[in-house]
Amino acid sequence: MVFNEESDMIKKSVIICLVILSFAGLILLFNPPLEEQVVEEFSETTIETVGQPQSENEADFFSFRGLSSDELLEEMGEPLRKDPSEYGYDWWVYGSEEEIEMQFGIQERQIVTGILFKKDVGPVRVHDAYEEVAESYSFESSYRLDSEGAYTLKLTERDIAERPVISLGDRWTAQLYFDNVTKEIFAIRILRNDILLKHQPYKVVYRGTLPFQEVLDEKAWGKIEDGMEAQILSITNGVRALHDAGPLLEHEEASFVAYAHSRDMNQNNYFSHYSQNGDGLKERLGEILYVRAGENIASQYVDATAAVHGWLNSPGHRKALLDPHYTHLGVGVHQRYYTQNFLTVP
Repeated sequence: MVFNEESDMIKKSVIICLVILSFAGLILLFNPPLEEQVVEEFSETTIETVGQPQSENEADFFSFRGLSSDELLEEMGEPLRKDPSEYGYDWWVYGSEEEIEMQFGIQERQIVTGILFKKDVGPVRVHDAYEEVAESYSFESSYRLDSEGAYTLKLTERDIAERPVISLGDRWTAQLYFDNVTKEIFAIRILRNDILLKHQPYKVVYRGTLPFQEVLDEKAWGKIEDGMEAQILSITNGVRALHDAGPLLEHEEASFVAYAHSRDMNQNNYFSHYSQNGDGLKERLGEILYVRAGENIASQYVDATAAVHGWLNSPGHRKALLDPHYTHLGVGVHQRYYTQNFLTVP
């Protein structure tokens, strides 16, 4: 009798254990153990996960990447003008003739790059301080473009200080152009990675071949140069406005002189304020009336924005760029040679 009662108790205990085990199995089935859950970690912080929230009614600059030209028109309206580039896209320029606010590179009816000059909503903005941005983003000396193949950009210490890059994810990158005096962002450029590789603004370490650079004829270059000259004037005035230097008016005759010097440097493979015959700015300006004059030159920058940024971060060039006594500016671009002639006109 005692044996049967114990047997019944054992049977009941076994049944209870089986029920408990079955219930536990169901729990494990729908809730796997934490050690079996896979969490992917990325070493590169993406733009979508860091930064300040944006207004629901105001699109931030980074949200324009990859949009169609129709979507851009719907959001921004018709551009001030359309300037061709040497990289296969056309710049749609927004703002005024006096001051550019932003521009977008359109290729095959799609945004492939863009540059922002005005403060904007978003995780990184024009005028943000270097130290603040560096707290959220890691500025590395080696930046891989795995989306395009075996390509790695190598940035110098100066590159990291003045124009570091950050990943935006999904084959996009941002270049942050810092003013090395104010230590704030002067402009932000977004690029699809294949366009960044075409620009090659940094040293490239690679296996295989680099992207083919299209050979342009004189007519094509002429249109590109006209656009860059207009951009340089507008960007220069935008920078001057930030420093209360006053806007510069275009000086057509000085522009012809500046263009002739850029062309001469390019065609004769030299880089100097003095022409090969010994003539300086005074001789080149000839009969043009002025009280004082100055000149900035640059070469091999990828475009107008990069050239102005280079001048801004060079003490002597910066002085001319921001001199409040100048009243007029002549700009001349021949391919990748850039000249600014500053004048104080009586």
